[in-house]
Parts: sequence; C-alpha cells; structure tokens
Amino acid sequence: MRVLVSFMLLIGLSGCTSSVVMSGRQVSNIDPDAIITPESRIKVETMEVGDPLTNKRYIENVIQAFHSRGYHNIGANQTKPDVIARFSLTNQQQVKKVEQPIYRERVTGHTTSCYSTGADKHRCDTNVYTMPHLVGYETLEQSVLEAKMTLKLIDTQNHLLLQSTSFVTHPTCSRWKLYEFLVQHSIAQLDFKHPMDKPFNVEMPENYQCTDGN
Repeated sequence: MRVLVSFMLLIGLSGCTSSVVMSGRQVSNIDPDAIITPESRIKVETMEVGDPLTNKRYIENVIQAFHSRGYHNIGANQTKPDVIARFSLTNQQQVKKVEQPIYRERVTGHTTSCYSTGADKHRCDTNVYTMPHLVGYETLEQSVLEAKMTLKLIDTQNHLLLQSTSFVTHPTCSRWKLYEFLVQHSIAQLDFKHPMDKPFNVEMPENYQCTDGN
C-alpha cells in the first residue's frame, strides 16, 4: 500500500507544470495633438543608450511588432518618414523580496501488518503516511533580471509625440528572451490616443522556454 500511495503521489506531482509568467509595468505619454495612424510613414532608429549591438539586433522585432498593429509603412530605411521611432533596450540585476511557503511533514495515517515468522512467532510492521502541510511563509531576497525598453516617437522637427517606458523582470529568463517579449508586448499595448500606466502579468504558453538556446 505504501508503494502504491507514493507512486500515485509522484504521478500527481510530475503532472504539475508551472508556466513562465512575465511581470512588469508600462508607462507612456502622448502629445494630445499628435496624429499617428496606420498610414503614417515610420522610420525605426536605435538610441545611443544601451548596447548598440543589442539595439540593432531588435530593429526587425520592432518593425514586426508594428506590423502586427497594422502599421505597414515602417522600416529602417524609410526615406520620407512622418514619424521616427527610436528605441533602446537595457537591463540590470535587481534584488526583490519574495514570500516563500514553508512546508512540514504531517502524519495522515498509518497501517499495521502482522505476519507469522514460524514457531508461533509473529512480526508486525507499521507504515506511517505523511503529506506536506503548509505552516507559514518566510521572506527571502531573490535576484532577478530587469529588462527595460524605452521607445520615443518624434516628428521630423524632432518634436516628441509619444514616449513609452516598459520593463519586465524574471529570475531565470535570459535577457534576449526578455527583450523579445518586451518589444512585442510594449508595442502591442501602446495607446496612440491616451497616456497609460499599467502593470502586467502575462502567463506564457505551457511549452515556452525562456533560457538561451530555446
């Protein structure tokens, strides 16, 4: 019986999966007189802030993210733009406090089996069953990587039309996967009419891998 219970518990635990959750915040502001439409011609440029190779790597991601919003007159080689989109991607290590559950083993039952060993002798074995039981929480410090995207839309006279700053944190994801997510999510959530200040918690697909090489 003890073997069967342990086996069933193992199956139950192995069947549990924890999806990657991207947590962060996005803040943006826009000139109330700005007119940015899907017909606007947009040129994508990188800022001098951050690693130039990293910024250059994600130019195409920015273009594709705008395409997903219906903005197709966009590119890095746009010769007569109405709007210039400048962006940068940076990261830093942060330490945050998290609550960790504390479990203790609790006896849930027992069974006793007795059998004969011969010569009128008997032996009894008792099996004790335990299960994890939540007894409280402890506060721990956890190192997380924070990725940040800054996006500015300006006109040809260098007047600021829209500015967006967004960040996402995760303890194990690579910076490249965080940047990839941040570009897509930030542009998907952009509001071209109103300012915004919105936290987010996005649960990724169950088979999503956020480490390098996946």
